[in-house]
Amino acid sequence: MPGPSQNTAPADPTVYVACLGERRLPFLHHEHAEAVVSQWGTDNPGHPAEVEVWDRERWEGKGHGGMRAVRDCMPDRRMVHHAHAAFLPDGERLNVGRDGQWFILAWEFEADLYTDLPVRWHTTRRPGQEVEAQVRGTDKDAVATAYVEACAQAVDRVRNPIRYGDPGGWL
Repeated sequence: MPGPSQNTAPADPTVYVACLGERRLPFLHHEHAEAVVSQWGTDNPGHPAEVEVWDRERWEGKGHGGMRAVRDCMPDRRMVHHAHAAFLPDGERLNVGRDGQWFILAWEFEADLYTDLPVRWHTTRRPGQEVEAQVRGTDKDAVATAYVEACAQAVDRVRNPIRYGDPGGWL
C-alpha cells in the first residue's frame, strides 16, 4: 500500500492570487484571497486590490516562491503599536511632522510594519547627522516603556557615536 504523498502542492490546478498593489499573495482557497483583498482594500483606500485566478503553471512560472508560497490559510493580522523619533547631534529632537506614537493593523506579509512580539526596538544612525529610535510591538504599554529607553539611547548615540561604532565625526 503506498504511503502518504510527499507532494505539498495543491491538487487543484487553480491558484487565487490576491493582488495588493505591487504585492502578489497566492492562496489555495478563493475565500481567503477575497477576504484579504477586501480587508486590505479597506485599510488602504485608493490602492488597487483584486483577486486574479491563475493556473498552477502560470504561478510556478511567474509567481514568487513557486507552489510552496501558496497559502492554505488566512495570514495573521494584528494591531501593531509603533513609535519613532529622530535626534540631531546636540540631542534635540527633530520635528518630522507626525506623532511620535501610533498604531496600525498590519498583516504578516507586511514585514516592515508587522511583528508578533510584545516589543522590539533599535536605534539607527541615518546618513548624515541624525539618529533615530524605532519601536514596535503588540503590547501598547511595553512599546511606550521601550520608546523612552530607545529615545535615551538615541540621544546618547548622537552625542557619543564612537561608543556605538558610528564614525567619530559627522559627515
